[in-house]
Amino acid sequence: MISLVKNEWMKIFSKTSTYIFIAFLLVAALGTAIIDMKLSPEQSGKDWKQEVKADIQEQEKALKAKDIGDEEKAAIMEEMDINKQYLAENINPDLSTNWAYMAEWTVSLTSFVTLFVVIVCSSMVSSEFSDGTIKQLLIRPYKRWKILLSKYITSLLFAALLLVSLLIFSYLIGILFFGNGSYSDKMLDPTAFGSFSTVVVGTYVVDMIVYWIPGFLVIMTIAFMLSTLFKNQALAVGISIFILFASTTLNMIIQSFIGKYEWLKFVLFPHLDLRGYISGTMEMFDGATLGFSMSILVVYYFIFLALTFFFFQKKDITN
Repeated sequence: MISLVKNEWMKIFSKTSTYIFIAFLLVAALGTAIIDMKLSPEQSGKDWKQEVKADIQEQEKALKAKDIGDEEKAAIMEEMDINKQYLAENINPDLSTNWAYMAEWTVSLTSFVTLFVVIVCSSMVSSEFSDGTIKQLLIRPYKRWKILLSKYITSLLFAALLLVSLLIFSYLIGILFFGNGSYSDKMLDPTAFGSFSTVVVGTYVVDMIVYWIPGFLVIMTIAFMLSTLFKNQALAVGISIFILFASTTLNMIIQSFIGKYEWLKFVLFPHLDLRGYISGTMEMFDGATLGFSMSILVVYYFIFLALTFFFFQKKDITN
Protein backbone atom coordinates (compact mmCIF):
# COMPACT_ATOMS: atom_id res chain seq x y z
CA MET A 1 0.00 0.00 0.00
CA ILE A 2 2.80 2.42 0.88
CA SER A 3 4.46 1.88 -2.50
CA LEU A 4 1.15 2.60 -4.23
CA VAL A 5 0.70 5.82 -2.28
CA LYS A 6 4.28 6.88 -3.08
CA ASN A 7 3.61 6.22 -6.75
CA GLU A 8 0.42 8.32 -6.71
CA TRP A 9 2.23 11.07 -4.78
CA MET A 10 4.93 11.22 -7.45
CA LYS A 11 2.24 11.43 -10.13
CA ILE A 12 0.72 14.49 -8.44
CA PHE A 13 4.08 16.23 -8.17
CA SER A 14 5.00 15.39 -11.74
CA LYS A 15 2.37 17.92 -12.82
CA THR A 16 3.16 21.63 -13.08
CA SER A 17 -0.32 22.48 -11.81
CA THR A 18 0.58 21.14 -8.35
CA TYR A 19 3.33 23.73 -7.93
CA ILE A 20 1.05 26.41 -9.35
CA PHE A 21 -1.58 25.60 -6.69
CA ILE A 22 0.95 25.88 -3.85
CA ALA A 23 2.46 29.06 -5.29
CA PHE A 24 -1.02 30.55 -5.69
CA LEU A 25 -1.73 30.02 -1.98
CA LEU A 26 1.50 31.82 -1.13
CA VAL A 27 0.69 34.72 -3.46
CA ALA A 28 -2.90 34.87 -2.15
CA ALA A 29 -1.69 35.04 1.46
CA LEU A 30 0.82 37.74 0.53
CA GLY A 31 -1.75 39.70 -1.49
CA THR A 32 -4.41 39.65 1.23
CA ALA A 33 -1.83 40.76 3.79
CA ILE A 34 -0.96 43.75 1.63
CA ILE A 35 -4.66 44.58 1.19
CA ASP A 36 -5.26 44.26 4.92
CA MET A 37 -2.33 46.54 5.68
CA LYS A 38 -3.58 49.16 3.22
CA LEU A 39 -7.13 49.03 4.59
CA SER A 40 -6.13 49.08 8.26
CA PRO A 41 -6.04 52.48 9.99
CA GLU A 42 -2.58 53.86 10.58
CA GLN A 43 -1.21 53.07 14.02
CA SER A 44 -0.53 56.24 15.98
CA GLY A 45 1.61 54.50 18.57
CA LYS A 46 -0.69 55.65 21.40
CA ASP A 47 -2.49 53.39 23.85
CA TRP A 48 -5.68 52.26 22.11
CA LYS A 49 -7.67 52.67 25.32
CA GLN A 50 -6.71 56.34 25.52
CA GLU A 51 -7.74 56.80 21.90
CA VAL A 52 -11.13 55.20 22.53
CA LYS A 53 -11.64 57.35 25.62
CA ALA A 54 -10.76 60.42 23.58
CA ASP A 55 -13.32 59.39 20.95
CA ILE A 56 -15.97 59.05 23.65
CA GLN A 57 -15.19 62.55 24.94
CA GLU A 58 -15.50 63.96 21.42
CA GLN A 59 -18.82 62.16 20.99
CA GLU A 60 -20.12 63.53 24.29
CA LYS A 61 -19.23 67.04 23.12
CA ALA A 62 -20.97 66.44 19.82
CA LEU A 63 -24.15 65.39 21.64
CA LYS A 64 -24.25 68.74 23.45
CA ALA A 65 -24.33 70.71 20.20
CA LYS A 66 -27.54 72.70 19.80
CA ASP A 67 -27.98 72.10 16.07
CA ILE A 68 -27.70 68.31 16.21
CA GLY A 69 -30.53 66.36 14.54
CA ASP A 70 -32.28 63.32 15.99
CA GLU A 71 -30.80 60.90 13.45
CA GLU A 72 -27.29 62.23 13.94
CA LYS A 73 -27.73 62.08 17.71
CA ALA A 74 -28.86 58.44 17.54
CA ALA A 75 -25.87 57.52 15.36
CA ILE A 76 -23.41 59.22 17.73
CA MET A 77 -24.96 57.52 20.75
CA GLU A 78 -24.69 54.14 19.03
CA GLU A 79 -21.01 54.73 18.24
CA MET A 80 -20.39 55.87 21.81
CA ASP A 81 -22.04 52.74 23.23
CA ILE A 82 -19.82 50.58 21.02
CA ASN A 83 -16.72 52.42 22.21
CA LYS A 84 -17.76 51.90 25.83
CA GLN A 85 -18.18 48.18 25.10
CA TYR A 86 -14.66 48.09 23.65
CA LEU A 87 -13.34 49.38 26.95
CA ALA A 88 -15.55 47.13 29.06
CA GLU A 89 -14.57 44.01 27.11
CA ASN A 90 -10.91 45.09 26.74
CA ILE A 91 -11.06 44.84 22.95
CA ASN A 92 -8.73 46.80 20.69
CA PRO A 93 -11.01 47.89 17.80
CA ASP A 94 -7.98 48.20 15.51
CA LEU A 95 -6.28 44.93 16.51
CA SER A 96 -3.61 44.21 13.90
CA THR A 97 -1.66 41.00 14.51
CA ASN A 98 -0.93 37.83 12.58
CA TRP A 99 -3.85 36.10 14.31
CA ALA A 100 -6.23 38.93 13.48
CA TYR A 101 -5.09 38.78 9.86
CA MET A 102 -5.69 35.02 9.75
CA ALA A 103 -9.15 35.45 11.25
CA GLU A 104 -10.06 38.01 8.62
CA TRP A 105 -8.49 36.45 5.53
CA THR A 106 -7.07 32.94 5.91
CA VAL A 107 -10.45 31.44 6.75
CA SER A 108 -11.76 32.73 3.41
CA LEU A 109 -8.71 31.48 1.50
CA THR A 110 -9.61 27.89 2.39
CA SER A 111 -12.07 28.07 -0.52
CA PHE A 112 -9.04 27.92 -2.84
CA VAL A 113 -7.82 24.80 -1.04
CA THR A 114 -11.23 23.25 -1.73
CA LEU A 115 -11.09 24.24 -5.40
CA PHE A 116 -7.58 22.89 -5.98
CA VAL A 117 -8.28 19.62 -4.16
CA VAL A 118 -11.50 19.16 -6.15
CA ILE A 119 -9.56 19.61 -9.39
CA VAL A 120 -6.94 17.05 -8.35
CA CYS A 121 -9.42 14.51 -6.92
CA SER A 122 -11.74 14.65 -9.90
CA SER A 123 -8.85 13.68 -12.18
CA MET A 124 -7.23 11.00 -9.99
CA VAL A 125 -8.97 8.11 -11.79
CA SER A 126 -10.48 9.77 -14.87
CA SER A 127 -7.01 10.91 -16.00
CA GLU A 128 -5.91 7.26 -16.10
CA PHE A 129 -8.67 6.59 -18.64
CA SER A 130 -7.99 9.79 -20.61
CA ASP A 131 -4.25 9.08 -20.76
CA GLY A 132 -4.80 5.41 -21.56
CA THR A 133 -2.80 4.20 -18.53
CA ILE A 134 -5.64 2.50 -16.65
CA LYS A 135 -4.85 -0.98 -18.05
CA GLN A 136 -1.20 -0.73 -17.07
CA LEU A 137 -2.29 0.34 -13.60
CA LEU A 138 -4.74 -2.52 -13.06
CA ILE A 139 -2.48 -5.31 -14.35
CA ARG A 140 -0.20 -4.72 -11.38
CA PRO A 141 -0.36 -7.39 -8.62
CA TYR A 142 -2.75 -5.38 -6.46
CA LYS A 143 -6.48 -5.64 -6.00
CA ARG A 144 -8.60 -2.87 -7.46
CA TRP A 145 -9.76 -1.62 -4.08
CA LYS A 146 -6.16 -1.24 -2.89
CA ILE A 147 -5.27 0.80 -5.97
CA LEU A 148 -8.30 3.03 -5.48
CA LEU A 149 -7.65 3.36 -1.75
CA SER A 150 -4.08 4.45 -2.44
CA LYS A 151 -5.42 7.19 -4.71
CA TYR A 152 -7.89 8.34 -2.05
CA ILE A 153 -5.23 8.36 0.68
CA THR A 154 -2.97 10.37 -1.61
CA SER A 155 -5.81 12.82 -2.19
CA LEU A 156 -6.21 13.23 1.58
CA LEU A 157 -2.47 13.78 1.99
CA PHE A 158 -2.45 16.37 -0.80
CA ALA A 159 -5.41 18.16 0.79
CA ALA A 160 -3.57 18.19 4.12
CA LEU A 161 -0.46 19.57 2.40
CA LEU A 162 -2.38 22.46 0.83
CA LEU A 163 -4.16 23.32 4.07
CA VAL A 164 -0.98 23.21 6.17
CA SER A 165 0.85 25.24 3.52
CA LEU A 166 -1.86 27.90 3.60
CA LEU A 167 -1.77 28.09 7.40
CA ILE A 168 2.03 28.30 7.52
CA PHE A 169 2.16 30.92 4.75
CA SER A 170 -0.53 32.99 6.48
CA TYR A 171 1.03 32.74 9.93
CA LEU A 172 4.53 33.73 8.79
CA ILE A 173 3.33 36.47 6.43
CA GLY A 174 1.08 37.74 9.22
CA ILE A 175 4.09 38.02 11.54
CA LEU A 176 6.06 39.80 8.81
CA PHE A 177 3.34 42.39 8.14
CA PHE A 178 1.57 42.76 11.50
CA GLY A 179 3.77 41.24 14.19
CA ASN A 180 3.25 38.20 16.37
CA GLY A 181 0.11 38.77 18.46
CA SER A 182 -1.35 36.80 21.31
CA TYR A 183 -3.51 33.74 20.64
CA SER A 184 -5.85 34.89 23.42
CA ASP A 185 -6.47 38.44 22.14
CA LYS A 186 -10.14 39.34 21.83
CA MET A 187 -11.71 40.79 18.72
CA LEU A 188 -15.15 41.39 17.25
CA ASP A 189 -16.65 38.33 15.61
CA PRO A 190 -16.05 38.87 11.85
CA THR A 191 -19.36 37.10 11.10
CA ALA A 192 -21.41 39.15 13.59
CA PHE A 193 -22.69 41.83 11.26
CA GLY A 194 -24.65 44.52 13.08
CA SER A 195 -24.13 43.11 16.57
CA PHE A 196 -21.46 43.34 19.26
CA SER A 197 -20.12 39.80 19.60
CA THR A 198 -16.58 38.99 20.72
CA VAL A 199 -14.30 36.01 20.09
CA VAL A 200 -10.83 34.92 21.17
CA VAL A 201 -8.92 35.41 17.95
CA GLY A 202 -6.79 32.26 18.04
CA THR A 203 -9.68 30.02 19.07
CA TYR A 204 -11.80 31.57 16.33
CA VAL A 205 -9.23 30.72 13.63
CA VAL A 206 -8.86 27.12 14.86
CA ASP A 207 -12.63 26.63 15.16
CA MET A 208 -13.31 28.01 11.69
CA ILE A 209 -10.78 25.59 10.18
CA VAL A 210 -11.96 22.57 12.20
CA TYR A 211 -15.64 23.21 11.41
CA TRP A 212 -14.76 23.65 7.73
CA ILE A 213 -13.06 20.25 7.41
CA PRO A 214 -16.11 17.87 7.51
CA GLY A 215 -17.91 19.61 4.64
CA PHE A 216 -14.63 19.85 2.75
CA LEU A 217 -14.07 16.09 3.07
CA VAL A 218 -17.54 15.38 1.69
CA ILE A 219 -17.00 17.68 -1.32
CA MET A 220 -13.59 16.10 -1.90
CA THR A 221 -15.12 12.62 -1.80
CA ILE A 222 -17.83 13.64 -4.28
CA ALA A 223 -15.11 14.82 -6.68
CA PHE A 224 -13.21 11.57 -6.18
CA MET A 225 -16.39 9.56 -6.83
CA LEU A 226 -17.05 11.45 -10.06
CA SER A 227 -13.49 10.64 -11.11
CA THR A 228 -14.38 6.93 -11.00
CA LEU A 229 -17.73 7.41 -12.77
CA PHE A 230 -16.46 9.27 -15.83
CA LYS A 231 -13.69 8.19 -18.16
CA ASN A 232 -13.42 11.70 -19.55
CA GLN A 233 -11.18 13.79 -17.30
CA ALA A 234 -12.52 17.16 -18.48
CA LEU A 235 -16.09 16.04 -17.80
CA ALA A 236 -15.26 14.77 -14.32
CA VAL A 237 -13.41 17.97 -13.41
CA GLY A 238 -16.10 20.21 -14.93
CA ILE A 239 -18.98 18.55 -13.07
CA SER A 240 -17.02 18.57 -9.80
CA ILE A 241 -16.29 22.29 -10.07
CA PHE A 242 -19.92 22.99 -11.00
CA ILE A 243 -21.14 21.16 -7.88
CA LEU A 244 -18.61 23.07 -5.77
CA PHE A 245 -19.76 26.50 -6.96
CA ALA A 246 -23.45 25.57 -7.13
CA SER A 247 -23.52 24.23 -3.56
CA THR A 248 -23.90 27.70 -2.01
CA THR A 249 -26.80 28.61 -4.31
CA LEU A 250 -28.46 25.25 -3.75
CA ASN A 251 -28.08 25.70 0.00
CA MET A 252 -29.89 29.05 -0.14
CA ILE A 253 -32.69 27.62 -2.28
CA ILE A 254 -33.13 24.57 -0.06
CA GLN A 255 -33.13 26.61 3.15
CA SER A 256 -35.89 28.84 1.77
CA PHE A 257 -38.14 25.78 1.33
CA ILE A 258 -37.18 23.78 4.44
CA GLY A 259 -40.03 25.28 6.45
CA LYS A 260 -42.51 23.92 3.91
CA TYR A 261 -40.84 20.59 3.10
CA GLU A 262 -39.37 18.91 6.19
CA TRP A 263 -37.56 16.25 4.16
CA LEU A 264 -35.22 18.91 2.77
CA LYS A 265 -33.45 18.89 6.15
CA PHE A 266 -31.90 15.60 5.09
CA VAL A 267 -30.47 16.98 1.84
CA LEU A 268 -26.69 17.40 1.92
CA PHE A 269 -26.15 21.04 0.95
CA PRO A 270 -27.51 22.90 4.03
CA HIS A 271 -25.05 20.94 6.20
CA LEU A 272 -21.83 21.42 4.22
CA ASP A 273 -20.72 24.53 6.10
CA LEU A 274 -20.72 23.88 9.85
CA ARG A 275 -19.11 27.22 10.69
CA GLY A 276 -22.53 28.73 11.34
CA TYR A 277 -22.62 26.78 14.59
CA ILE A 278 -19.52 28.48 16.02
CA SER A 279 -21.07 31.80 16.98
CA GLY A 280 -24.65 31.32 15.86
CA THR A 281 -24.44 34.43 13.70
CA MET A 282 -24.30 32.62 10.35
CA GLU A 283 -27.70 31.59 9.06
CA MET A 284 -28.80 27.99 9.68
CA PHE A 285 -32.29 26.59 9.34
CA ASP A 286 -34.62 26.35 12.34
CA GLY A 287 -34.01 23.29 14.48
CA ALA A 288 -30.54 22.68 13.08
CA THR A 289 -27.98 21.33 15.53
CA LEU A 290 -24.30 20.51 15.16
CA GLY A 291 -24.93 16.86 15.98
CA PHE A 292 -27.66 16.54 13.36
CA SER A 293 -25.57 18.20 10.64
CA MET A 294 -22.53 16.06 11.50
CA SER A 295 -24.69 12.92 11.32
CA ILE A 296 -25.95 13.92 7.87
CA LEU A 297 -22.40 14.56 6.65
CA VAL A 298 -21.12 11.23 8.01
CA VAL A 299 -23.93 9.30 6.32
CA TYR A 300 -23.38 11.02 2.95
CA TYR A 301 -19.61 10.61 3.28
CA PHE A 302 -19.80 6.84 3.66
CA ILE A 303 -22.45 6.56 0.94
CA PHE A 304 -20.25 8.42 -1.55
CA LEU A 305 -17.19 6.42 -0.48
CA ALA A 306 -19.05 3.11 -0.83
CA LEU A 307 -20.37 4.08 -4.27
CA THR A 308 -16.86 5.06 -5.34
CA PHE A 309 -15.38 1.66 -4.52
CA PHE A 310 -18.42 -0.19 -5.88
CA PHE A 311 -18.33 1.51 -9.28
CA PHE A 312 -14.57 1.16 -9.57
CA GLN A 313 -14.75 -2.57 -8.82
CA LYS A 314 -17.39 -3.01 -11.55
CA LYS A 315 -15.89 -0.62 -14.09
CA ASP A 316 -15.14 -2.00 -17.53
CA ILE A 317 -11.67 -1.06 -18.75
CA THR A 318 -11.75 -2.93 -22.05
CA ASN A 319 -12.88 0.16 -23.99
